[in-house]
Amino acid sequence: MATIRITSKVPVVQSALKARPLRVAIDGGEEQELSLSKPNDVEVEAGDHHVEMYVAWALPARMGPAEIDVSVGDGDTVKLLYKPPWVRNKPGKVTLAR
Repeated sequence: MATIRITSKVPVVQSALKARPLRVAIDGGEEQELSLSKPNDVEVEAGDHHVEMYVAWALPARMGPAEIDVSVGDGDTVKLLYKPPWVRNKPGKVTLAR
């Protein structure tokens, strides 16, 4: 097994956004609801994975969609950093964290 750790960086001026759930789907599977205010560990099989995420919102329903492909070895942890957009209808940004 391996781990994908997802952390979000929400600016202080958007602190109300932290009450919203972060929705994540890995390899097109079922969406999971994660916290925007703390790191989230998702267990996966070792190998290549496609990660899609967005913040659940009213209009638009998917605020800040972002996606990334990652490769994770057995027993390893890949750290991702998600940044929601300033404007609701713009894409978010997801990068590999160090």
